Amino acid sequence: MSRTREKADPRGGRPGGVPPLLRLALWLAGIGVASLLLLFALVHWGIAGELPSRDELTRIRQAQATEVLSADGVVLGKYYRVNRVIVPMEAIAPWVPKALVATEDARFFEHQGVDLISLGRVLFRTLLAGDSSQGGGSTISQQLAKNLFPREHEAWYAMPAVKMREMIIATRLEGIYDKPSLLHLYLNTVPFGDNIYGIEEASRRFYAIPARDLQPQQAAMLVGMLKGNSLYHPARNPERALKRRNTVLERMADQDVISDAERRRLSALPLGIRYSKESHHDGLAPYFREHIRKEVADLLLDHRKPDGERYDLYADGLRVHTTIDSRMQAFAEQAVAEYMVVLQSSFDKEWKGGKPWGDDEVLDRAMRQSERWKAAMEEGLSEAETKAQFRERTSIRIFTWQGEQTKRWTPMDSIRYSLALLHAGLVAGDPRSGEILAWVGGIDHQHFQYDQVTARRQIGSTFKPVVYAAALRYGFDPCDYFDNVVRTYPEHQDWAPVNATASDTGGVYTMAGALSKSLNTITAALIMETGVGEVRDMAERFGFEGDIPDVPSISLGVADASLLETISLYGTIANGGLRPEWHYIERIEDAEGRVVYDRSDERQPEPESVLSTEEALYLRYALEMAVDSGTGRSLRSYVPEGALAGKTGTTQDQADGWFAGFGPGLVAAVRVGAENPAVHFKSLSSGAGSRTALPIFGRFWRKVRAESSVSAYVSQPFDSIPEEVLAGFRCPSYLPEMPVVAEDDGGFFDGLFQDDEPEPTAPRPEAPPQQQPRERPAQPGPEQRPSNSFRAWLERTFRR
Repeated sequence: MSRTREKADPRGGRPGGVPPLLRLALWLAGIGVASLLLLFALVHWGIAGELPSRDELTRIRQAQATEVLSADGVVLGKYYRVNRVIVPMEAIAPWVPKALVATEDARFFEHQGVDLISLGRVLFRTLLAGDSSQGGGSTISQQLAKNLFPREHEAWYAMPAVKMREMIIATRLEGIYDKPSLLHLYLNTVPFGDNIYGIEEASRRFYAIPARDLQPQQAAMLVGMLKGNSLYHPARNPERALKRRNTVLERMADQDVISDAERRRLSALPLGIRYSKESHHDGLAPYFREHIRKEVADLLLDHRKPDGERYDLYADGLRVHTTIDSRMQAFAEQAVAEYMVVLQSSFDKEWKGGKPWGDDEVLDRAMRQSERWKAAMEEGLSEAETKAQFRERTSIRIFTWQGEQTKRWTPMDSIRYSLALLHAGLVAGDPRSGEILAWVGGIDHQHFQYDQVTARRQIGSTFKPVVYAAALRYGFDPCDYFDNVVRTYPEHQDWAPVNATASDTGGVYTMAGALSKSLNTITAALIMETGVGEVRDMAERFGFEGDIPDVPSISLGVADASLLETISLYGTIANGGLRPEWHYIERIEDAEGRVVYDRSDERQPEPESVLSTEEALYLRYALEMAVDSGTGRSLRSYVPEGALAGKTGTTQDQADGWFAGFGPGLVAAVRVGAENPAVHFKSLSSGAGSRTALPIFGRFWRKVRAESSVSAYVSQPFDSIPEEVLAGFRCPSYLPEMPVVAEDDGGFFDGLFQDDEPEPTAPRPEAPPQQQPRERPAQPGPEQRPSNSFRAWLERTFRR
């Protein structure tokens, strides 16, 4: 029996069998499918990170910034971990989603989360042909999945599992949301670099407009950044950004979003960006925003979300509505910056080659209080080693009025420079409503976080209205005259206060005249008669919360006070004797617009009545005199007309200059001085409050008056003083000597000093019922009483 030999297949396979190459292909395909199935299973088991459940995908909550808003609706700044502001789709210009789809995912409306055609293109054109012009294969839904649920593994070997995870999440998202909702989620999620998230924040940052106002070329530029927000950053890489923008415009033309003619026109336009870097130090009112941060957080502790969870100030997209007026705030910041650069230059020239801090011990203390010194001590360095470090040159970033600069200085050079820097604070409010309208806490929040509005510093003569208010309450008459002479008070360590100018003595003044001229001699005599305790109590009623020393020198302003306390004093006078209840947070809303907190829902205390109407009018009258003819008269060079009253203040050695003033609808206070009170001006002529703080106040007031939208705060006249009240203090504020009362037949002097007080020509101002004058302590007899009043002079002269 013979065997039949089979004819061999020239390709190496058996006759009629599967070709080896096909078998190999099928085998590889099987392995690939099996691998994909295994990878799919592993991803489901969480090898690339836990997959979000359908419930989590339905309840997506993106962290967004809390916005702090002015009373006129301007965003002052934000609190955030992620700088994002979520807006509805109708608040986004339609060019944006059109540019996005045309550039990132042209088949977006056709696939269900994964575009197999796009994946094939990536495989064959990008990987094999080396052509990357068509971009990656990730759909918008996959990119959204990546942004919402960031990758946990970035190693190359983990990428297949990561991509599979993103595909699964994208498919699930497509099953829950419709296409417009996915675009909305994406545009509010995507990062643009610089801690900018979402199209709204990107539009504000790069173009200073809301997303609804974006034009096609602007939308193209922002969408173009998504390929690489650092590579195509328009402020850092404008040429690349321009080229990328034009590429996006080409894609838009290819997809018939715009015409080719429009593409050519738009491509010829410059980028036109208005980029503004943002941080917690930037924007309007940074000191104010930092001041209210804790107060807002405390208010939120008393309120819960609808689901019972606590609010997160940095992630829940709240809107904090404040009383700050953005226009007035801008004017206040401008006034400070404009004058401080001039004043600093003048100060530096005055002390050129000198030491404005005086004793070098001040310098040594500043060195030991620095963070660099403390860090060296923690490292275990000796004092000698640490001092040596302070003599070594290094690169130091410093604040200047010409912008931040880098200097090759020693740390000790930096300390000397910082000590000689002048700082300023300004706060303004409406005395009728108690609303804080402007808050400037310093000259630069990035370099100096210490808030000058809440800082307590020696107040100087700005405190004097407290003394005169106490004297009125004590029982002195507005037309009492006081000798402007230097007196020594042995019972107080021979205290002998003099006026700012030694030659400024002589004559007699009413209280209004003495206050308008800021005469220390008469103010000291008043507190000696009225009593230190009476003045301290009056200060507390005005709103001074710090320690008021139990010494008569408080009359001249040795006590420490803040600018907030100062506007309480002057605001009370402006408000007819009622102390304003200052506030600055009106309400808080959540991201959906629900009211979380509303101040109007809470019962507010009635304003405390500190002065009678007549007492307040008299003090206002005296402070008007101070502006028109007294120590504040230079204010009229800034504001020639209009209702204005105010007072200067200068502390010991010209360390701090103050000015506080008011009209019917606005009160403001300014303080200028170095951080260390040992640093001071050389002379009163350069360091008085009228030369340091008043010009800032004047510039601020002038700007407000010139702006029609806020001028009503300062353009109104004061209420006229009723004739019957005015008659009570219509007397010359100054006389060269005590007035002589002519003799009168018929026993004039017998009647003048009779026990029953004669009927006054005008009724004496009555104090509010709850604040009747306290019983006056026993006083020395006429022959022992200081000769500082008209009544005392009459008694002493005509009883002889």
